[in-house]
Amino acid sequence: MDKKWEIVFDYLMYLIRENKVLPGEVLPSQNMLKTKFGYSEQPIRIAFNKLIELQIVKSVNGKGFVVQDKISNNLLFSFRELFPGSNSVYTNLEELKCDINLSRTTGFQVNDDLLRIKCIRKTFEGELILFQESLIKRDKFKNLSLDVLNENGLMHFIENKTKLIVSHSAKKISFITDYENYLNYFNLNDEMVDGLILDEGKVYDIFGEILEFRQSYYQPKFFEWNFIEWRK
Repeated sequence: MDKKWEIVFDYLMYLIRENKVLPGEVLPSQNMLKTKFGYSEQPIRIAFNKLIELQIVKSVNGKGFVVQDKISNNLLFSFRELFPGSNSVYTNLEELKCDINLSRTTGFQVNDDLLRIKCIRKTFEGELILFQESLIKRDKFKNLSLDVLNENGLMHFIENKTKLIVSHSAKKISFITDYENYLNYFNLNDEMVDGLILDEGKVYDIFGEILEFRQSYYQPKFFEWNFIEWRK
């Protein structure tokens, strides 16, 4: 990602996502951002216009760019928000080398040293919600362990134990009917499943580098995505 406005946009999204600027509060001014990034006014103005277009902020005369609440902007930063009472158990953390086939699937480079993580998420009552596999670059996640993952999860580690800043994720959603091999791979043979929703995506940092490739397999009854479709 080499466009200046995208870097500013991702920084502003980071401030909103991390609740550093709350709904009803004002984002840093254009002059402050010009000083911070050393950019001209144009890319900063484009970044703010994009936020306005997405209804994430609104321009208020005499105040600046104010963050909207989620009811207004329909903004969801993570599917984790859909399952606040769930429990994630990380069952696997192993090293592997990225080959050509894995590179094509994940976007990582051939010969990258990767870490493979498996996770199973269940409701408070113990019912399976999803299971997932993640691939990350080993050199960006030093001191990561199963104990650390099971204590707070991967995103908490990224946000609190590294200097990485998550920007956004790109997702592809599909339905799987032939799911036995996936259950066996995660040692979930006995689970009652009628099909699986695959949420396959890549998580990027503010510079456009892939931080994580993830495949999450949801039970369909737990997968509900409400959204607003805007007409232009």
